[in-house]
Amino acid sequence: MAMVSEHLSQTPAKAYDAKKAVPVILLFFVFALIIDNSFKLVSVAIADDLGISATAVSWQATLAGLVIGIGAVVYASLADSISIRKLLSAGIILICIGSVLGYIFQHSFMLVIIARLIQTAGLASAETLYVIYVTKHLPKEEQKKFLGLSTSSYSLSLVIGSITGGYVSTYLNWAALFLIPLLSLVLLPFILKYLPKEESQKSHVDFIGLLLIAAIATSVMLYITDFNWMFIILFVVAAALFLMYISKSKSSFIGISFFQNKRFISVLAIAFVIYSVQLGYIFMFPFLLQKLYGLQLDTISLLLIPGYVTAVLVGALSGKIAKVLSNKQAVSIAMVIIACSLALPGLFNTSPVIIYVLSMLLFSGSFAFMYAPLLDSCVGAIPAEKSGTAVGFYNLVLNVAISIGITYTAALMEAVSFGTVLFILSAITVLALALFWLLVGRFSRSEQI
Repeated sequence: MAMVSEHLSQTPAKAYDAKKAVPVILLFFVFALIIDNSFKLVSVAIADDLGISATAVSWQATLAGLVIGIGAVVYASLADSISIRKLLSAGIILICIGSVLGYIFQHSFMLVIIARLIQTAGLASAETLYVIYVTKHLPKEEQKKFLGLSTSSYSLSLVIGSITGGYVSTYLNWAALFLIPLLSLVLLPFILKYLPKEESQKSHVDFIGLLLIAAIATSVMLYITDFNWMFIILFVVAAALFLMYISKSKSSFIGISFFQNKRFISVLAIAFVIYSVQLGYIFMFPFLLQKLYGLQLDTISLLLIPGYVTAVLVGALSGKIAKVLSNKQAVSIAMVIIACSLALPGLFNTSPVIIYVLSMLLFSGSFAFMYAPLLDSCVGAIPAEKSGTAVGFYNLVLNVAISIGITYTAALMEAVSFGTVLFILSAITVLALALFWLLVGRFSRSEQI
């Protein structure tokens, strides 16, 4: 969603024609998310089939998340110089190439990872380009309605994705998931027909800055996996180079001024900590239920549905909730419930399955409850003309945090019991809440969120 605000001022010449393309792009957006979420669920099946550890199999999810975060910034930058029509077409081609490679080389985990990276590079186009298309081509008074559809579609894709991944891996084979993305080719003729042929303009993609961000994130994930001090050195070097680069380069995708804004960097740090927990629990969930209760992925996928449906409902009500609670109140309440939902199964010596379903319901609903106020808290610290860049970097940081969270959760799963992992995740959530009150509380009332 990076640099979306740059497109807000553009008025569409033919609003009616522009709307015809929205269902096509939205369908692609939902389809892409379904595929990505399906692969997150089947990590346990991949690990069993290829005989690899939870830590190793987590890389197919963590690296994919990193690619999505970086891809969002890249596609947003390219959308200034290349038509959305061409970028979406290229995205579909990348999806198909990666999917075919993944299916052919399904017995080699290294090649599966490469295939997933190519596939995800295509999937990353959907969400970012849908938002940009809406803000660029539709009337401003209708943009909120169509952007709201993207939030609901995300939650819906979690439901469909979990069912798809669970049933395909149980009754066919997890590798069959690589064939489903080929259906995206059906959308290609409609994209070519309904999307406008835009004129090309000069633009710039900050590949150096994005490469340094990737190096920072990857070094952290490698250290968590291997605990080799060399990766700490790599992290320090990459972080130093990144700060030096953005302080001197006039063409970097984010300027050093963002990191000099204490409120922005404080909320960003809090978001990083709390969102590292989100996919960690979701990644662990199928491993946990399979080992403790011997459940298959089709059943596990059904047990995830109440939580995802709750997220859909909470997301739909977020506008009304915002009228009653301040950002600070909403974020605090959400974090408290998240911490409790993670600790809940540990309160019972032999937790029945329903306790984990309730735990995931509270967990998913609370993250949906928290997303908008925490984002608003972060962007509210930035001048309006720079909000697009702030949103883009915020979403990039969330994807990096999610990837790192999956990595450390997978490493913990091999070192301690599932109950202990849940308590650690709960403690990290409490840490995020403490940081939120400590760092946000430093600002004056006029600056408060």
